[in-house]
Amino acid sequence: MSLFPFDAQLNFEIFVIELLPACEHLSPPHKAGVIEHVVVVEGEMEVLVNGEWQHLRKGEGLRFNANQPHGYRNTTSSIICFHDMIHYSQPDMSH
Repeated sequence: MSLFPFDAQLNFEIFVIELLPACEHLSPPHKAGVIEHVVVVEGEMEVLVNGEWQHLRKGEGLRFNANQPHGYRNTTSSIICFHDMIHYSQPDMSH
């Protein structure tokens, strides 16, 4: 769900994402210069960055260059929720 839809003036968008237990989502690389910020709102999750899964708990965040394969997974038995802010470095970059 989009919390803040893409804003062409600020070049960013924010999503609220819920993952069911055992759910995994892999994303292809974005264009060069795209940065993602992931902040866990509820539960614990793992984020795939630089080929490694990194564990995050509620209240923790991770910022990474998104011009690489990346992903999100829920290894718990509860629904997890996180915010995903995507910042596009140039106004003409498609989202």
